[in-house]
Amino acid sequence: MSFVVKPHPLLSCFLSALFSVLFFTSCEKAEQLYSNNTVRFIFENTQTVPHLNTALNNPGEFCTISGHNNQWIFSSPGYKEDFPYKITEKDRLRKPVLGLNGLIVGVPFLQDGNKPVCFDRACRKCYEDFRVTRALILKEGQKATCGRCQRTYDLNNLGISDDGAKLYQYPVQYGNNTLVISNY
Repeated sequence: MSFVVKPHPLLSCFLSALFSVLFFTSCEKAEQLYSNNTVRFIFENTQTVPHLNTALNNPGEFCTISGHNNQWIFSSPGYKEDFPYKITEKDRLRKPVLGLNGLIVGVPFLQDGNKPVCFDRACRKCYEDFRVTRALILKEGQKATCGRCQRTYDLNNLGISDDGAKLYQYPVQYGNNTLVISNY
């Protein structure tokens, strides 16, 4: 003799509603890949800037991009000196925004397809906790370090630090010697 237990209709409704809430709540809390911080940077003729050209075409290489005194400044631990590039009128008309405090661009070792990535140069933890946007320092070994909190981010591992903080990341398109970093 077998018994079949039928759940009460209200219990079935309750369990369905509970699972729906849990499912949608977990989806909402999942971290999105790209930051909503404004970024817009278009750079043509990437091959004319050694730091950027190296970073875009060699896995494990990264460079920073910042703006200062009507120049783009490209820096990389693989080069002794920064590379200044005069901002043109065409650049100004594009109304560039370099995230919170500049950009870090390169191709991670651990990624398939040699596609470039872009991170914000500001320490995410310092920005979220204190609204501080001090620029990260690019180090050998594909690391970026915050001079304020001493947190180190691994650029080959999605910009994640040892304590799980992750750098803000932006969408990148690269082809025909043109780099486009934009989220709108």
